[in-house]
Amino acid sequence: MSQLPATPAPCSSLTPELRKILTEKTDRLLLSIIRANFNTQYASQASSLIAFRDVVSAHGMEVDSTLLQDFQSHVALMDYESYKPLVARFNEQPCKESEVENLFAPGLPFFLALTSTTSGKAPKMFANYHHIRPELPSRRTLSGAGGSEGRTAWVFCYAYRELKDVERESGQVVKRLPVGGGSGGTIRAKFGWSIDDDESRMSMISTSFYSISLTCYITFHLAVPGQVSPWAASMIRGHQSLLRVHALFCLASRDLDEIFTTFAPVFIDLIRHMDEGWDTFVACIRDGTIPDLEGIDHVRAHLQVHLHADPERAAELREIGSPFSCAGWAVRVWPKLRSLKAVSSGPFATVLPKVRSVLGPTVGICSPGFVTTEAFIGVPYYVDDLDTFVIETEDVVEFLDVTAEETHKNILQAWDLESGKQYQIVVTTRNGLWRYPLGDIIEIVGFDANEGSPVFKSVGRTSLSIRFPYMSVSDSDLIAAIQAISSEDIIQVHEFTAFLDDHKLPTTVGYFIEGPLGPNSHLAPQKLFNALAAVDYNYKDAVNQSHVGLPTIRIVKPGTFTDYRRWRGEKMNLVGGQIKVPAVLLDCAAQEWIVERVISEL
Repeated sequence: MSQLPATPAPCSSLTPELRKILTEKTDRLLLSIIRANFNTQYASQASSLIAFRDVVSAHGMEVDSTLLQDFQSHVALMDYESYKPLVARFNEQPCKESEVENLFAPGLPFFLALTSTTSGKAPKMFANYHHIRPELPSRRTLSGAGGSEGRTAWVFCYAYRELKDVERESGQVVKRLPVGGGSGGTIRAKFGWSIDDDESRMSMISTSFYSISLTCYITFHLAVPGQVSPWAASMIRGHQSLLRVHALFCLASRDLDEIFTTFAPVFIDLIRHMDEGWDTFVACIRDGTIPDLEGIDHVRAHLQVHLHADPERAAELREIGSPFSCAGWAVRVWPKLRSLKAVSSGPFATVLPKVRSVLGPTVGICSPGFVTTEAFIGVPYYVDDLDTFVIETEDVVEFLDVTAEETHKNILQAWDLESGKQYQIVVTTRNGLWRYPLGDIIEIVGFDANEGSPVFKSVGRTSLSIRFPYMSVSDSDLIAAIQAISSEDIIQVHEFTAFLDDHKLPTTVGYFIEGPLGPNSHLAPQKLFNALAAVDYNYKDAVNQSHVGLPTIRIVKPGTFTDYRRWRGEKMNLVGGQIKVPAVLLDCAAQEWIVERVISEL
């Protein structure tokens, strides 16, 4: 396999040449989006665009520089409330074509994406359209030129929560729109996989294309023969059954080369299901049978076609033992395994020691990029760096200084940014969102030496913090503190979430933690306080003055967060593989659910 050229270190500031490249690229994308979406129903009706519509009516759209200036000066920031009434039209019965055609972008959406509801609120729904021609070349950061040496496990869900029938006045259904997870929907859109052709793909197991990509922006070169699981495996909605079926086909394949899933904790969910169902999986591989699992009847026959009795493989697995029986288990089961691709930064990073223990030292861990439901923001800057990204997108990304008032007058462009400072991301997408603050906070590391794009690290979310009367503790500080105490002698933190612990006075920061305790675990509360105080002096003062208590730590039983993702998906009616455990758990019902699984308090 040939190696990619080394990526140069980012520049601390932009040269005139890089600024010109960056400006021209951004302007080109923004002009394309404005002209494509200006006559949509949303752009014609949204109150946040009244001033922009008026000035464009006066100036016209022919002069590029004028149109750009009009947008930057007159398009206000929007929130979901201005978007919600229009996207709600897809919920009307009947859903009329005249009401939803050209709603946010030309034509009808390809799918409707639901957010993962980490805040505990009802999921937001966004219309996603099928954009055929990519505006930008792919950045070849994650893929080697030589392709794969074996087969790939794509652990994604292409199923959907429901279908929306779009009807003409005559009652004729002109399109059925799936409503579901963003990752599976994006893959569908990339390849034009219409739901009307799902049945014809059910038994497909080998890919018929050379390149597969999670988004339109990153291409992962997976040389055929293709995937491990039949396409039908990804049409299972439930999180638990989805992972167990993928687990079965992964174990049945000795030449597995690559595993690709949404988040690093989902990989551990996959491995945990293998461990819990080990004897059943080995028996199924020996006999060539599909286990009885909830919610798989509609795909069972398609799965069965590809699972054949393999007593030799079953005997090999039995001799190796279950996943947590030894370190580096994965390469014993899959000798060709070379990489795991999953989002592994921020709150997902705590699970990496557990991931590494399963994979062993020789298997690479890569990130697919910085992804949100609303937009794809960037790709990894370095192949083996899970935390550093460079902005690369077919949408337009702008910025707000985190210390500035949230108004469009304070919006900054990529060439206005300063290394070392923090900003909130604002997007204008081809799917019709106009200047939408994502709530994601990033810190600028520098600028790409080739194209000038900002290089950044994720810091946290504006909406995730634990708030007290006189102060708040951000999710980034909570993550940094828990990472600082995670060790073999204190607690090996596999997963966690934090919450406002008001069970006794004074109220304080509380943690639910999953992971084995070390011999000095009794020191954890004080060490956690020291770690929080080191990153947040306000918190230190609040504790010293007894306004806030020392942090509390509750240990939950193994598998709690795996089961949380199943429970949350069922409760919110979301598809498998989409659920995240937030760094700050705001939902009281979810807190009570986890409290029932607490086994000790430090």
